[in-house]
Amino acid sequence: MSYPPPPGQSPHNPYSAPQQPQQGAPYGYPQQGAPAPYGYPQAGMPAYPGGGMQPAVSMPGVVVTARVLLFIAGSLWALFGVLLLIGGVAANDALDDIPGVGAAGGAALGIALFGLLIGGGLATLHIVPASMFGKGRSGTRVTAIIAGAVNALIPLLSFIGQLAGGDSAGGSLFLAVLWLATAVLTIVFCSMSAAGQWFNRPQY
Repeated sequence: MSYPPPPGQSPHNPYSAPQQPQQGAPYGYPQQGAPAPYGYPQAGMPAYPGGGMQPAVSMPGVVVTARVLLFIAGSLWALFGVLLLIGGVAANDALDDIPGVGAAGGAALGIALFGLLIGGGLATLHIVPASMFGKGRSGTRVTAIIAGAVNALIPLLSFIGQLAGGDSAGGSLFLAVLWLATAVLTIVFCSMSAAGQWFNRPQY
């Protein structure tokens, strides 16, 4: 008389070991170890290289301030060159009417043209990098720092000269200090880590 095989044992091989039934999760619970669908990231993977930090999408406040200061400085340098040219032309016309001093008028006009060249160059050095802050890279940041350093050199020399000469003109001294402060702020703002992250952000 034969008996039926125990549960889990194959009826064709009575000597095989009983197979353990697979226990799944209850209905309504996700299966353990199931792979993620194609096209979806695995759990625990950061969405962006570098620990999940998202790139900057708007210009930081310090970068905006440095950009405004560069535009202001460039505009003032351009205005300085234009005013110097107008003064040189006026001096040339006035001195031409005086006998014996015509050469002085030509010299004044030459100095005015040289000042226009210097003012235009410094205006370009400030305005061009400021206009490229939106899409510029590290080169734009370095150029802005150089422009701020050049812009700080002139009021610094004026400030030292006034202190050494004992000039107590409060108005000119205040303008020199204000000019120097804005130039230094431009350098500091462009050197901050927020500015570095902005100019090194990925662009698509």
